[in-house]
Amino acid sequence: MKETLNNRLRYFENLKQSIGIAYLNLFVFIVLFIAEISIALVSGSKALLAAGFNNLSSIIISVGLLVGLKVSLKDPSHSHSKGYQQFETLGNLFSSFVMFLMSAYIVIEGGKGAISSFYTSPDSPGNISVIVAGGSGFVMLATFLINRKVYQKVESNSINTLMKDALSDTLMNFGTALGILLSIEINPMFDGLTAVVLGLILCRMSYLIVKENVFHLSGGFDPEMVENYQNVIEGIPGIERIVDITGKMFWDAVAVDVTIEVTGKMTVEEGAVIAETIEQELASRFDVFDVDVQVRPKR
Repeated sequence: MKETLNNRLRYFENLKQSIGIAYLNLFVFIVLFIAEISIALVSGSKALLAAGFNNLSSIIISVGLLVGLKVSLKDPSHSHSKGYQQFETLGNLFSSFVMFLMSAYIVIEGGKGAISSFYTSPDSPGNISVIVAGGSGFVMLATFLINRKVYQKVESNSINTLMKDALSDTLMNFGTALGILLSIEINPMFDGLTAVVLGLILCRMSYLIVKENVFHLSGGFDPEMVENYQNVIEGIPGIERIVDITGKMFWDAVAVDVTIEVTGKMTVEEGAVIAETIEQELASRFDVFDVDVQVRPKR
């Protein structure tokens, strides 16, 4: 069996495991979103409201990942000969845009709350807000540990995204609990300020996710990996010159196109053997998902 086929089967198996983990994260986020938003509306805590909206963004991220993962499982078609792996990246990109808009809203509302505390005397959030935020932090910590355990086995970028999101939510919930506690014990202004800080952190996270996904969708590829491919191909006998190597990454799936020149005396069968060797070497050494090799006579 070809190494590329092995890599393809392993990739689809990882996709299925990623879908299961995404469903788990989605369930946790929905429960925490309902709990935090409900208590925030009752207590008037801006920080807890920000944490709740952060969970809403995590819900959107999970849904976007699920849609992308499920579409990525589709078999290649005439219009998508290499498959639908790019939809996983598109799902992440959509989620990150929504996440950015949500974080901007959190910053604005938190800023309004902090400023209004200078002119009015708002009621401090109750202790129940601290308990809910702290409890949510421990739930997200457990979710993060589960994600990390699965990621160590599967090494899926989708699970890695969920793992990072769960870690940020853990820190955000503990930070929310601290901010609310400060607003109760010291000054109500800390509640709004905490929301602003959490919103800015969320802004940066969404920016990094957008940046990474746009890089992949625009055809960006690590030049160091291209150099590694070239070093391997140069060691294969019978190749006169490497004309071009291009790579494209769809998160966990990597496709490589190679164009080489061989001596004009080489037969078609010999050229096919070299192409097969290149495919096997790249697939076995770098877990490449798809390799297309064009062999042409040296001019």
